[in-house]
Amino acid sequence: MSSKDKHVNFPGNGLNIEGILNIPDGLSRVPAAIICHPHPRYGGDMHNNVVSTVANSLESKSIATLRFNFRGVGRSEGQYDDGVGESDDTLAALDFLSLFDEIDTSRIGIVGYSFGASVALNVASQNDILAAIASISCPSRAFGKMAVEEILLPKLLICGEYDHDFPEDRFVFFAKRYTDPKEIAIIEDADHFFAGQLEALGETVADFFARRLSTT
Repeated sequence: MSSKDKHVNFPGNGLNIEGILNIPDGLSRVPAAIICHPHPRYGGDMHNNVVSTVANSLESKSIATLRFNFRGVGRSEGQYDDGVGESDDTLAALDFLSLFDEIDTSRIGIVGYSFGASVALNVASQNDILAAIASISCPSRAFGKMAVEEILLPKLLICGEYDHDFPEDRFVFFAKRYTDPKEIAIIEDADHFFAGQLEALGETVADFFARRLSTT
């Protein structure tokens, strides 16, 4: 973890949720991003390598980050809730992040990986506070379902070239059905886990948020 990372706890519908908060030193009114981790039942948590890489890449652009464990993961209370309760956890994370004076609440984005991407898309479809969203390797069924939702905020839709769950042509077909503004990115030579391509993934996400959360 970065020396700036701070372990935090925040309330979420009667549960205690744990997270890691990173706010750049010496800056005020900074943009921020919430990061949602992959599926808890397959070992996903806030320390996942994709989640950590994305956090580090965002922090290199002076973007504050809050990654957290969904209910029932790590020291977060509760139990797995098939995406419903996890969406509530994410909204609680948004409320918590908005409390910090250093954060510009008009420039908060969200990024999710795999199961976390489906949660992030669901939250974005029901929330008008977020300024941008990045979806990384969202499961194909959930991704296709969310394509019919009217998500008007800027979107970055990412998939690995060789994702075992989502052939590239099918991913692009569904991605094009999302409302504008949207950007579609295929990470070359990457599978669902982005082995060997984590740096490229991190740069793609960080560049998107640096542009979309800019004040200029």
